[in-house]
Amino acid sequence: MGRHSLPDPDEAGGRRSEPPVPRDGSESDSPTDVFGDDEQTSRLATGGGQRSGGWENGEWTGSHRAVTPGPRKVSVGVIVALVSVVVVVAAVILWRFVGDTLSDRSDIAAARCVEGEVAVAVIADPAIADPVAALAQRYNETADPVGDRCVKVGVTPADSGEVVNGFGEQWPGDLGERPALWIPASSVSEARLEASTGPETISDSRSLVTSPVLLAVAAELKDALGERDWGSLPDLQSNPNSLDGLGLRGWGSLRLAMPLGDDSDASFLAAEAVAAATAPAGEPATAGLGAVSTLLSRAPELSDSDAGTALDALVDASDNAAAPVHAVVTTEQRVFQRASAAPDADSRPAAWLPSGPAAIADFPTVLLSGDWLSQEQVTGASEFARFLRKPEQLGELAKAGFRVEGVEPPASDVIDFAPLSAPLAVGDNQVRTTIADTLTMPVETSTVTVMLDQSMPVDEGGATRLANVVDALQARIQVLPPDSGVGLWTFDGVGSRSEVGAGPLSEPVDGTPRSEALTAALDRQTASGGGAVSFTTLRLVYGDATARFREGQKNSVLVITTGPHTDRSLGAQGLQDYIRGAFTPERPVAVNVIDFGDDTDRPTWESVAEITGGSYRNVADSASPDTASAISEMLG
Repeated sequence: MGRHSLPDPDEAGGRRSEPPVPRDGSESDSPTDVFGDDEQTSRLATGGGQRSGGWENGEWTGSHRAVTPGPRKVSVGVIVALVSVVVVVAAVILWRFVGDTLSDRSDIAAARCVEGEVAVAVIADPAIADPVAALAQRYNETADPVGDRCVKVGVTPADSGEVVNGFGEQWPGDLGERPALWIPASSVSEARLEASTGPETISDSRSLVTSPVLLAVAAELKDALGERDWGSLPDLQSNPNSLDGLGLRGWGSLRLAMPLGDDSDASFLAAEAVAAATAPAGEPATAGLGAVSTLLSRAPELSDSDAGTALDALVDASDNAAAPVHAVVTTEQRVFQRASAAPDADSRPAAWLPSGPAAIADFPTVLLSGDWLSQEQVTGASEFARFLRKPEQLGELAKAGFRVEGVEPPASDVIDFAPLSAPLAVGDNQVRTTIADTLTMPVETSTVTVMLDQSMPVDEGGATRLANVVDALQARIQVLPPDSGVGLWTFDGVGSRSEVGAGPLSEPVDGTPRSEALTAALDRQTASGGGAVSFTTLRLVYGDATARFREGQKNSVLVITTGPHTDRSLGAQGLQDYIRGAFTPERPVAVNVIDFGDDTDRPTWESVAEITGGSYRNVADSASPDTASAISEMLG
């Protein structure tokens, strides 16, 4: 039987049907013309040998069953079932594809971190450390590897003083590894670090977020202070009845605390604002350091210098007028956080923002450079700093009370986040470091006779060493307590002279306070050449200082010279012999020496300082912060 022939009835065991007559009257083709060869074969096969197809009401049935006339329909259930199967199969395929892709990516990432992890140490000011630590966790989960190592950023909180002192001396073990990235509260701390270690320690610095410096005060004091500026604070602090004059009867003088711990550099920035506001017109901000000293000398005495202690003394007082603290220098962000955590309105301080240029904590990301860092750590720190500046991360920092440009500040009952005036600018890093040193170096009541060498050459910066030294002396004298004693002698290659006799700064000299007489005498100094009669001058000065010895104070002579000594009437050994004979342990007068450059007299000066219990400092460049630092340390 051929492929296209119908089964023979005799072979199939069935009855042959007569071929139908087509409706159009034409002769009918075989059934294969209707369904096609394969379809016909299939129908025959399913019917077996006992079944044969036929035409029923105009349709070929392929069996003995009749077919209802009309168009064929597919069951809805069948369609739903088919669609469901397709969807399930597609979902399985998609799930396996995504899973395989993620697995491949994980395998690739793991393969790329063949060298393991690289730890990137970050130290941040306590005010910003917690949110930065949370963002570091987010960064660690998403950061690309650096080279063949996975980055793991760790954040440690620390005050700026700990970091600056750690780099200048021995790094404290409780801060972990020395950092690759530092986020201090302000660029003042950056300037202090640069002065301590040199500019090569810092490779990049950019502000991340900001917070203005203000005073946390009692509500009554905020209203009384009104629109006053930073320059009004020293008088309010020193005048015994200043607040009574503002309508606050019984309050006496302002009791303003200037914390140095856990306070986001607020006191350093406030000191800059006070100095700038009180300096005479045309003078640098350092000319206003006397006002800063007044604030410090009249500050309330507390158990420690932390901001938390001062704020507790402010808000916990039952009587605001009699409180040990009336106001605390701090940041807007600190007051916001304190108010947010306070259970009720009575325990929330008010915030007073002085008028004038705004002192702002700018929270820079300071990328560090040094031999303690690998290239992977440097790169990881840079990438993390870039990550922090993305909008999502800045939004999280804004929620913590920091100001972020273009981001809406959080709601607060105490802080209104009002627009600020122009930022305060006080000068270069040396000026900022000098002002900061006023707060970090304690001022002691002492008596010092300054012995100043006029024959100083010009340093690389163009100014004479004498001019740089005079500026540093004047700045330090302004911050000394009124009962400190200071005198001034000068010498050159010919002779020496007493400019102002040693005595308390508050005492008059020819009708003017000794502090003003000293400032005027220093202003008159001009550099000269031709050698220096330093040894013979010290013999005169030391005898005078011993005769003027003031009981109850540290007494000393401060020699500032560049050498060499040229008077042959007294040599090095003769000077040392004289000092040994003149020194009296019961009335000790120490000799401290600041010696510039490569002075051939250095061994003599070191010996004289050792004999009297003084100290010797060699300074390479008078224009460096080392000059102001040495003078601040040795002048009291």
